[in-house]
Amino acid sequence: MGMATGGDASDQQRFALIYQSNYAPIHAYVARRLRDRGLTDDVTAEVFTVAWRRLDDIPSPIGGWLFGVARNVVMATNRATVPDPLDLVEEALAAREADPSARAVDRSELERVAEALATLSDSDRELLLLMAWEGLPLAQLAEALECSVAAAGVRLHRARQRLRRAVDHAGATRRGSTSTSRSSGTTSSRGRSAADRGASLPVRRERGGRS
Repeated sequence: MGMATGGDASDQQRFALIYQSNYAPIHAYVARRLRDRGLTDDVTAEVFTVAWRRLDDIPSPIGGWLFGVARNVVMATNRATVPDPLDLVEEALAAREADPSARAVDRSELERVAEALATLSDSDRELLLLMAWEGLPLAQLAEALECSVAAAGVRLHRARQRLRRAVDHAGATRRGSTSTSRSSGTTSSRGRSAADRGASLPVRRERGGRS
């Protein structure tokens, strides 16, 4: 996307900073929902076109406002999907393999939580992934969802409860499937603690300008 034209120098400078600081995470968010590189580039460009037209409406700090614009533009394509949690597991593990300083993660735990996420509604998954994967705190989550902080908190609490039940159910199913081959064992609490943290997929935020 070329830089926006028009407006005074201060507007263009502010927009340039917004663009450079937010292009990577917004492009990644759009890419995970469209799975089409050409369309992703076009939609991301449209997000920043909207941002330029609504420059006076952008809060400072920008918080989750731009994610809210991205959600609306993506949905308008009628081709949006909520990311497959198992795909995110592979992405998270690949990122950690490339970073020796990253915290070790348990693939089986991630897969268990991802499978539980996959059983939730699209709205619950979107909410949890915005929080856990895109790294939005509650106030920014509310901006992205275009609702009050209180309403976002209620929705997040309910989504976490449903995720916790799904994780517990997945754990019980797995334990039941292995009970015929194992005569004894201890019940892990990792699934419940992971659900208590929200969506257990490690937070990943793409930062910096467009490369």
